[in-house]
Amino acid sequence: MNKKLLGTLLGMGTLATLGLGGTTAHAAESTINNGTNTGDVQINGTLGQSNTDPEAPINEGSDQWINVTLDTATIFYNTAGSTTIESPTYAITNNSGRPVSVIASKITKTNEVDVSAISSLAVNLTRNDNGASSTASLVSAGTTGVTGATSLVLANNVGQVAKTDTAATDSSTVKNNAATFKYDGTLSSALTDKIAPTFTMTLTFAAQSWS
Repeated sequence: MNKKLLGTLLGMGTLATLGLGGTTAHAAESTINNGTNTGDVQINGTLGQSNTDPEAPINEGSDQWINVTLDTATIFYNTAGSTTIESPTYAITNNSGRPVSVIASKITKTNEVDVSAISSLAVNLTRNDNGASSTASLVSAGTTGVTGATSLVLANNVGQVAKTDTAATDSSTVKNNAATFKYDGTLSSALTDKIAPTFTMTLTFAAQSWS
């Protein structure tokens, strides 16, 4: 599997890593009163902040928390005489200091191959720790479009889904920040000639706020 860093996420290419840093600020309030006409404001800058740090001063819910690695060169297949569609298993890992949700949000057919024989094609995601899962229909009765999509929350890089959860001291033991995904489906009838449809699937990620 080829791997490269990307600042966007998407479908079928090579391996993508998403993430940027950012800053936020919060200070105690003071009231300027009784004839005073000036106020001093403390400024604390943090530059080059990593979004892998749960203590990073990045706005809660900001897309700048998104830092996800996923397989994006994927396939599904079927053998002659069978109506069952299957696929290998692929991986998604959340590297962020915040939990991140993932959902299949779009499917686009990218060639002119007739897919009317596809009764169903779905993507299924399963979190590595406890089997929590999400699914989305990608093709139904030969029609391409995402329906019935549900989201899956991945813990942060130290295994926290909530701020009050105990952070893992050894990142190698963390399982709930990662998931696998694969495709399954059926054909309306077994094919006698090979076809090779292609699609681009868009996954949308959202940082989960701790505020």
